[in-house]
Parts: sequence; structure tokens; C-alpha cells
Amino acid sequence: MRRKDFLKLGGLIAATASQSDAFAASKPQSAGNDVDFMHDGLVLTPKEYGGLLMQLADEGKIKPDYYSNGGVVEELEAVFAKLFGKESAVFMPTGTLANHIAVRRLAGQNRRVIVQEQSHLYNDTGDCSQTLSNLNLIPLGLNAVEFTLEELDYIVKKTQGGRVETHVGAISIESPVRRQKDRMFSFESVKKIAEYAKSNNIKMHLDGARVFVQPVHNNVSVIQYSAPFDTVYTSLWKCFNAASGAILARPKSFTENLFHERRMFGSGLPGAWPFAAVALHFANGFAEEYKQSWQKAETLFSLLQKEERFTITKFENGSHIVGLEVKNANAGRFKESLAKKKIEVSAPSGNGFLLKVNPSLLRETPQNLASRFMESLKESEM
Repeated sequence: MRRKDFLKLGGLIAATASQSDAFAASKPQSAGNDVDFMHDGLVLTPKEYGGLLMQLADEGKIKPDYYSNGGVVEELEAVFAKLFGKESAVFMPTGTLANHIAVRRLAGQNRRVIVQEQSHLYNDTGDCSQTLSNLNLIPLGLNAVEFTLEELDYIVKKTQGGRVETHVGAISIESPVRRQKDRMFSFESVKKIAEYAKSNNIKMHLDGARVFVQPVHNNVSVIQYSAPFDTVYTSLWKCFNAASGAILARPKSFTENLFHERRMFGSGLPGAWPFAAVALHFANGFAEEYKQSWQKAETLFSLLQKEERFTITKFENGSHIVGLEVKNANAGRFKESLAKKKIEVSAPSGNGFLLKVNPSLLRETPQNLASRFMESLKESEM
């Protein structure tokens, strides 16, 4: 893409940026020493985002798409198909649509779909699958990360043995589970459920919005974890810093001409390149950057726990979220003090915080971060 074409098409998103202060996002630590313990990715500001688009345009790395087909969107789809070990992938504007289309296609005429009771698809999509595609979502695993094979078997047999015989068409598994502190659905459980599903002619979908953080914590690659699933989705804005977007990957027989169904649901974006170009920029580097970030986080946690008023808690089957308890301090003042030192943490619950690790930790040393935590502790003493 020529620079003048970028400025014509993308002036709105880049209006606050100038070439002199364009954000060098290929090196997240170059954005100062701000560290964010709240999000999955870097959360680029409009100025940083526009600056990165200008940088990519100058380097000739933005090829326009046409209604989300071709150009840099097609390049992005090829990269993520490879990252997932699937034959092909297709861009979706949102994760909600990616999940919806996946289970809709997989279920076919068997309209019952098994989901986790704590899943995004069941709780956070406004009953889109039920309303728009007449699917019957059956939640399992009340207030839990996983559901059991026994729960699944009971529902499958109950539906088959009803007065009107029906069948479960698809199973959707979310991992990590946002509503459960991003804890992971264990790979051993996935394999058992997938084997059962195959023997009962039930298709499998993975809601892997944040799945790319998992390998550091469960020693299972994304390709291995995705293999038992017929389809898999991941978010482009959570870990890959796009302003929006999602990827749905699976065999070519599924994704071929899927753009028609995408457009049927009102998602025929005339140009998706502002999302695809940024996600593509970060796609291949996230795994290593997150690995390094977690290593730095581990060092930070060890330093903090030398102070008896700090307690770090790791969760069973946890991924990038840990608990931090602060004793003998005002939690609200502690948060405010950290913010003044360019460290953002979530709102406290009592004297506890949830810290989410992401590549913003590459901007600072664990030692400097620990010093700021210690200073804030002193400033918020009760």
C-alpha cells in the first residue's frame, strides 16, 4: 500500500499520530515503562495504533482487502492456519460471530450444543446462537472450569432416549475460561471428551480466545491442543493487539466460501486491513514475547514474596492470572500509588488483586517493578 493511499483510507484512525513519534510496536518495551497487569495484550492507544499503521504502510506491509477478502487479510489467515495446524482460516470481525458460526455449522441438523456453564458463548453473547440459529445450548459444569465425561454422557444418552429422539450436534469448549480466572480446561480432559465425541459423531469447537498463553503453563503447544477440535477460534485483539477481529480455523471444506455466511450476519466489512495488518505484525512474535514476560513475572513474584505483607497465589490449572494479597495496607491507596508509578492493576477485592501477565512486562526489569510495588506498599500503610 502506498503512503498516500493509507492516508486517504486510514486518516481517521491515524489522525492523532505523527511520523516522528510513531510507536515502534515491534519492540513493546520501547513504549516507555508503563506496565499493565489488567489486559491480555498491550492495549495500544489510538496514537500508538495509528503510528504502527503508518510504519507498516511505509514498509509496504499493508495490502488492502476487498470486503475482508484478499490482501493482508488473506496473509493473516494463512499465518493463523499454520499457527493452529489447520488447513485454512477465515477472518471474522468479532469472536462472538466466530463462535456462533462455528457451532452453527458443526451442529447441522442436530441442534443441541454442549457448552460450559461458565463459557463466554453461554453467558456473554445475548443468546445469539439460540435467537439467530435456533440452537439449544446445554450448559454443563456449574461454576466450574470443566465439565466431566460423566455429565456429557448423561446428556447425550438422555437426548437420544427421549420420547422424540434428538442428538447433540456439537460440543464447545472454552480455554482458558475467563469467568474462572483464565484457568485452563486440561488437555487430558479434552482428549477424553474428543474421543467420546468422535465415537458418537459429535463435532468439537474450541473457543480459544486466549489459547496462545497456554503452552507456557501446560507444556502443550497450540497445535497439539487444537488438534482434537474440528474448529478453533482465537481473538485478534486480546493477545495480538488489533482494534478488533477474530480468526476461525479448520479444514478447507469448512472455511471455503464461508465469507458468504459472514456477510449474511452483517459482517461484510469493506476494509478489514486496519485490524489484520496489526494482528499480523504481532502474530508470530507473541508466543516468545509471552514466554519471556512470564519468566520476568516469576522473578517479580519471587522478589515480592520476600516481603511478608505480599502473598502471591497461583490457581489450579491457571494461566496468566495470579492473585496478589496485600496485608496491612489500604488497597485503594495502593492501587493509586502504583498508577502514579506507571503500573496499572485491577480494582481490589478486599485486600486482594488479580494480576494478569502480558508482554508489557518486557518494558521494565523485575527489580524495578518490585521496587515500585515496595514503595507503594509503604505509601499505603495503615
